Amino acid sequence: MEDIEPTPFPRALEPTDEDVERALSQIDAAIALVVGGVAVRIRLIGFPLVDVVAGLATAHAQFAGVGFLIDRLDPAGAAAMIVGPLV
Repeated sequence: MEDIEPTPFPRALEPTDEDVERALSQIDAAIALVVGGVAVRIRLIGFPLVDVVAGLATAHAQFAGVGFLIDRLDPAGAAAMIVGPLV
């Protein structure tokens, strides 16, 4: 009998440091707009790395004194992040 090796399934690629930095910069920009009074609330829709950056994004928002919320309408889909006033 021959040795049979399983065919590996393609794995989801881990985000690069650049991907994480880009995502955090978008969140930081939203925070700056809310803190600066340019916007009351900003909703970032279809955010692909929400699970990766949620902890850091929450810390950035708390430090700036604004609220941060993850809105996941579809558990299998991309989530939206909302930056706005603390309520």
